[in-house]
Amino acid sequence: MVSTGLGLVQKPISSLSTQWAYIADTYSPETIEFVGTFSTHFVAYWLVSLVFTITDLIPAAQKYKLQSLSKQPSGKVLIKCFFGALGNQILTSTLHFLQLFVLRRLLHIRAVYRIESYLPSVPEILASTFFCALGREIVFYYGHRLLHHRLIFRYFHKQHHQFTTPVALASEYCHPVEHIMSNILPIIIPPTLLRVHIVTFWLFITGAIMQASIAHSGYDLGSIFGWKPEIHDYHHSMFNVNYGLLGLMDSLHGTRYTGKQKQS
Repeated sequence: MVSTGLGLVQKPISSLSTQWAYIADTYSPETIEFVGTFSTHFVAYWLVSLVFTITDLIPAAQKYKLQSLSKQPSGKVLIKCFFGALGNQILTSTLHFLQLFVLRRLLHIRAVYRIESYLPSVPEILASTFFCALGREIVFYYGHRLLHHRLIFRYFHKQHHQFTTPVALASEYCHPVEHIMSNILPIIIPPTLLRVHIVTFWLFITGAIMQASIAHSGYDLGSIFGWKPEIHDYHHSMFNVNYGLLGLMDSLHGTRYTGKQKQS
C-alpha cells in the first residue's frame, strides 16, 4: 500500500519534471522568465480578485465584512480601480521586458533567476521562500513608511488610501511609483539577491500576490497561519499603524495594532 501511494505521488512529479525539462531546453531563458512571470502575476492577482469581487455581490457574505455595507466602494470606484491595476501591470511587464533586453545586450545576462533543466527540491523551495518572505517584509515596511512621509504622501500613496474600506482589487490600485516601490521591489529584490530557481520565484510571487489580495479583501477570515487579513484593514482605516505585511517589523518599531489595544 505504501509503495502504491508513493507511486501515485512520484508519477505526477516525474511528469512535471519531464515537462519542465522540455520547456527549459526548448525556450530561451529570457522568454521563460518573461512569459512565466507575467502569467503568474496576472493569474494570481486577477483570479483571487475576481473570486472576492463576486463574493462581494452575494448579500449573505456581507456579514463577514470587517466594515459596514454603507462604507463599501461604489461600482464606479471599482471600475476605476480595475483599469488602474491593469495599467500598473502593463507598465511593470513593459519594464521587465526592457530590463531583460538591456541585460542581454549590455551584460550578456539572459535571465535574473536560475533556469535549469531540473526542478528545485521541496527543502530548497521552503528555505528560499522563507528568506524571501523575510526580505519582503523588511523592504516593504521601510518603503511603505517612506510613502507615508508627510512631504510625499499626497503625491504617491494618497491614491491607494482612497480606499479606507479596501477590496481585493485595491491591492494593486496605486500610483505607478508606489506600485514599483511597494508591489514590485519587495517581491523581486530578495529572490534576485538569493538568485533562486525561477520556479521558486513564481511560487513566491503567487503567494505574495494572493496574500496582498486577501489582506485587502475586507473580510474577516480569521487567522491564517497566525496572520489575519484584518490587520491591513486597520491600516486603511487608521493610516498610521500596520505598515508591514507580517507584523514582524511593526512589532519591532511599535506600529503594530491588532484592535485589542487602545490607539494612542
